[in-house]
Parts: sequence; structure tokens; C-alpha cells
Amino acid sequence: MSVQTLTAESLKLDGYVRHYRGMAPVRFALAIGLTGLLATVAPLSFAIGFGLLHLALYLCLSWAVEVGARSPDPKASLRDLTVRTGLIAALISLHACWMAMEVRGAATTGVVRTETGLLIIGVLMFTALQVHMSRLGYIAAILPSIGAMAWIAIDQNSQLPSAHFGAAVLVFVAAVVAASWRQQSTDRTLWDVRLALEEKNAALTALVAEAEAANRAKSDFLAMTSHEIRTPLNAVLGLTEALHRSELSTRQKEMAAGVLDAGALLKRLLDAVLDITRIEAGKMTVEAAPVDLRRMAATVVSIWTPRAGERGVTLALDIDGLPEPCGLLTDGAKIEQALVNLLSNAVKFSPRGGTVTVRLAGVATGDDVAMTVEVLDQGDGVPPEDRHRIFETFEQTGAGRALGGAGLGLAICAGNLALLGGTISVDEAPGGGAAFHFAFTAPAAEVDAGGPVDRAAPTLDEARPLRVLAAEDNAANRHVLRVLLEPLAVSLTLVEDGREAVEAMARESFDIVLMDANMPVMDGLAALRAIRAGGGPAAATPVWMLTANVFEEDVVRYRAAGADGVVRKPIDLNELFAALSDAAGRVEPEAAVAA
Repeated sequence: MSVQTLTAESLKLDGYVRHYRGMAPVRFALAIGLTGLLATVAPLSFAIGFGLLHLALYLCLSWAVEVGARSPDPKASLRDLTVRTGLIAALISLHACWMAMEVRGAATTGVVRTETGLLIIGVLMFTALQVHMSRLGYIAAILPSIGAMAWIAIDQNSQLPSAHFGAAVLVFVAAVVAASWRQQSTDRTLWDVRLALEEKNAALTALVAEAEAANRAKSDFLAMTSHEIRTPLNAVLGLTEALHRSELSTRQKEMAAGVLDAGALLKRLLDAVLDITRIEAGKMTVEAAPVDLRRMAATVVSIWTPRAGERGVTLALDIDGLPEPCGLLTDGAKIEQALVNLLSNAVKFSPRGGTVTVRLAGVATGDDVAMTVEVLDQGDGVPPEDRHRIFETFEQTGAGRALGGAGLGLAICAGNLALLGGTISVDEAPGGGAAFHFAFTAPAAEVDAGGPVDRAAPTLDEARPLRVLAAEDNAANRHVLRVLLEPLAVSLTLVEDGREAVEAMARESFDIVLMDANMPVMDGLAALRAIRAGGGPAAATPVWMLTANVFEEDVVRYRAAGADGVVRKPIDLNELFAALSDAAGRVEPEAAVAA
């Protein structure tokens, strides 16, 4: 059977069940009303007998509906319920008319006989105007009432009939039948429309599910691709960094620096693709922490000042309107990413001799601070027709396309600001050029007023080398670690999988473990859990995940398993040296005691 047929039958069955359940109180009230009417003109036992029989018929109708609602086969249930409800509805109508006729026959006054006729009219209207599951059931339900009305109209022994009364009864019956038949047609039309809407909704739901599945597949593919690309990129950047730090001629250092710059650009592009994918998939989250926005802006501008100078562009920072420090509880990484993207574009589009101005302002509103960040350049500006679309993925102006770029930076900015509840826009700067603005609101927070800690050059004790265990399955990455740590006071032990790491921890003690995540035999997470569960001094050893899988959910899993931190691949020397400094800081008290 087709999905469409099942959908139609399930829909009809659900509609009929809802209707019959909703009408149940009215049916029971009608049974009680008929019993009360009988009690006024007939013996009580006669009235109760007929009333109980009428009530029993209604209970049978409710039973048939509930049985149909619980059936696992909508097609069979709909067929059986159509037959049962049609038959029971005909019996109910016939029984009501029979009671009315008995009352009319036993009555001695015309008033009672008139009331009996009105009772039959009520039964006719009630049975005709309710929703019926089939046309046959409809006809079976109203025929007894029509017959009873006709009998009243042509009964010459009654005080009611007359020529005009008979005609009125026939007109009334015809009107009720015509109106109710039209209602039946309208009900079926509405069911058809609802069915069509349900089918379209089901089709849309299926399309959405397919799109979500495709989006998940895309995210999974990009995550896998990210890991596979980062592994060789880690070797390229790591070995080039080690080469750059060695004894080279000026020309050789320039070439090594060029490789590092190109590799860093490739890494930023890879990060941008993954960021925009996660934003589109709704997987990007906000990690709020206290951040000094004033210090952040000054740091970003100071880093970009030499690069801007190479292009003949001057950077100006206006943060006079901010308190010192300017502490906010927000996702500093996303704010910094937006500022860097806008500043990078401004430097790229500004002419030689131009000035790029970065201006920050904040207004306190209770416990929150409403921040506005502006980046103004003196380039050609953004045409009005492009000012909205450039914040969409892969959209660029003609000038932007000519200067290169993937069209992802502004889309990432817009996605990050949306996550923070902020906005981003672009206008024409005073005197020409582009003026990018982004605004957001964040709670005020206490931050350290001191400067940032420089962890890029760890100081290690030559007399007591730091004992480092590194688990890495890729030979090139093991070579990178060996080359990067060789100049430091480090005793390095390399293993190729998680099981070897656990076994090495059981044989000897280490000051820090650098653990890759994806490895054969035993992966990094399993090895980390085994180390933490092993007990003893080894269980307290700092373990840092050294991996290319650094999505937010990955980091959460590492932390939950007991990791002390994460060093990303390609290896960020600041992160690596920060991990080593942290480990060295933990062993210093032991060295002092031993001395």
C-alpha cells in the first residue's frame, strides 16, 4: 500500500474518531432528555426501558469508535468503523422515532402529539447534521426520521395534519436533507483539502529531513576533511617553524617566513569554512567568559599595525569612551574574530597613505553594557545595492573579488553577532570609504587589570628536564614534535597509539602527556580514561589533547574525560608552550623540596 493511501486513511480515521468523541456528551444528554420526555406521558418503567436501550445504543457507538481508534491497521479499521457506525446510527434514529410514535399513539392531547412531532424533527436534524463516515450511513441515519415525519403529515386521525401542515413538513424535511447533504459534501471537500495539506506537509517534512541529513553529512565530511588536511598542514607549519628558528641566511629566513604566512592563510581559510558550516548547521555556540574589550582592541590593532604599515596604511584606535578595564561577560573569541575580519578588510581596501580607524563605545544600561564597534576605511566603499548581500556566504563585491578572498569573513561575522544577539551593517564613511558597524549587549564583568601573560617562551630547568610523553600515530607529526621540542629542556618519549601510552605510564612517571585523539588500537579518549581510572600518581599527570578535532563538542568530551587542556593542530606554539609551562609549574615545588 502506498504511503499516500495510508496517510489519507489515517487522516480520515483520526477525524472521525475526534468527531464521535466530541459528540458523545451530546448523545448522552439526548438519551436522558428522551427518557425524561417519556416519563411525563408514559409509565416510568416504559420510559426507563426505552431510555436504557437508547443509552446502550450510544455506548455501542462509542465502543465501536474506541475499537477503531486502537486498531493498528487504519485501512481495516476505517472500513469496519464505517459499517458499524452506519448501522448503529440507523438503529439509534429508528429507536428514537419508535419511542416518539409510541408516545404519540398513547397520548390523548394534541399538545403532546405536537411535541412528539417536534421531537422527531430534533432527531432528524441531529442525525442529519452530524458528520457521517459514508453516504450510505447518512441515508440510513435519516430515513427513520423522514418516515416518521411523513407518517405524521399524512395521518388523518391526528389533530395535527392538514394540507398546509403536510406541505410544511415536506418542505422542512426537504430543507434539512438538502442542507445536511450539502454539509456532507462540504465536509468531504474540507477533508480532501486537509488531506492535500497533510500530504504537502509530509513532503515538506521529508525534504527538510533530507536537507538536514545532507547538512549533517556535509558537516561530517568537512570535519573529516579538516582532520585530514590539518595533519599534513601540521607537518608543513611545524617543520617550517623549526627551520625558521634555526641558523639560516636572511634570504632563507624570508622564504621560510613566506611558507609560514601561506600556511597560516591556509589554516585561516580552513577554519573559516568550518566556522561557516557550523553556523549554517546551528552547531555554533556561545562560550561566555570575562573579557577586557579595551585590551582586546588594543592588542588586535597593535598586531595589525606592522602589516598595515607594509601597505602604507595607518591604523588609529579610538577607545577613549571605554572604561579601563572594560570587562564584559561574552564570547571574546567571536568578538575578536569579527574585529580582525573587519580590520583585515579595511587594510586591504584602503589606498596607500590612507587611514583605518577603529572606534569603540559603550553605554551602561543597568548591569549590561551596550557596545558599538566601528571600523572605518578610506577605500572605495560598498555600493548600496551590495550592502546587504555581502554578509551572506560566498557573496562579494566586484572589488573584493578582484582582491581575492573566499567571501566567508563577513558571513562569519554576521553569524557570530547573531549568536551574541547583536547586529552588523555597513554604511558610507564620512569623507568616503566604508564604515562597518557591529553592536551587541553583554553583562559587565570583573577582569584582571594587568596585561596578558606571555607564554610563548617557557622557562624550563636544564638540570631537571621536563618529562614529556607524546602519543601520536602519524610519523610526520612525531617528527614535528621532536623538532619543536628539541631546543627545550625536555625529555621526550614518543609512542604510536593509546595503548602504548597507557603502558608507558605504568612503567615510568611523566610530567605531562600530549595525547592525539584519533589513533589505532586505542584512541586518545580511551587512553585518557584508562589513565584517570588507573589510580596512583599517574592518574594525576596533566594530559593535554594534541589533536585536529577541536570543535566545541570535541573539547567538551575531552574535558569530561579528564583532559587538562587542548593544543590544536596545526600546532600553535603559544598553546604548546602554555601546556609545557603549566606542567613545569606543577613540578617546581617538588624540585625545591628535593634540593
